[in-house]
Amino acid sequence: MTAEDDFDEFVRARWTVTARLAYALTLDHQKAEDLAQDAFTKLWFHWRKVRDGNPEAYLRKIVASTFLSSRRRRWLGERPTETPPETVVDPETVQVDERLAIRQAMARLSPRQRAAVYLRYAEDLSERTVADLLGCSVGAVKQHTRRGLEALRADDLADLTERGIR
Repeated sequence: MTAEDDFDEFVRARWTVTARLAYALTLDHQKAEDLAQDAFTKLWFHWRKVRDGNPEAYLRKIVASTFLSSRRRRWLGERPTETPPETVVDPETVQVDERLAIRQAMARLSPRQRAAVYLRYAEDLSERTVADLLGCSVGAVKQHTRRGLEALRADDLADLTERGIR
């Protein structure tokens, strides 16, 4: 049996239990389903290492840590306005526009800030792990991340949010 077949069988066997755990954490069926899917996706990347050990425990750890990580992130959600935005966003280029704006904003950060922000939020690594990777203290990671996020918030990314491009 291949690793892919093994994984498919594991997902079928553990989906309900994992979704139930995710619901207990999120108290929302849609968010629970998203959390369970995210957890299985993350597990897939480590499947070959954990499949012969205790994949259930590893999956539970992923669900909990992913939930807690998402709770730490500030999501403003939809912001209703009295009038629709004046800028029309071409649906065919919205992803390109967004990527370019993010890339330009990230390019203006110092290398340490860029690395700290990317590793913490794009790679979802802990401050300790990022500190180890960057060869600095946890306090330095916190400082680089905070300054980087402040710069990104002050940058053109606020304009993207105003125009409805995430």
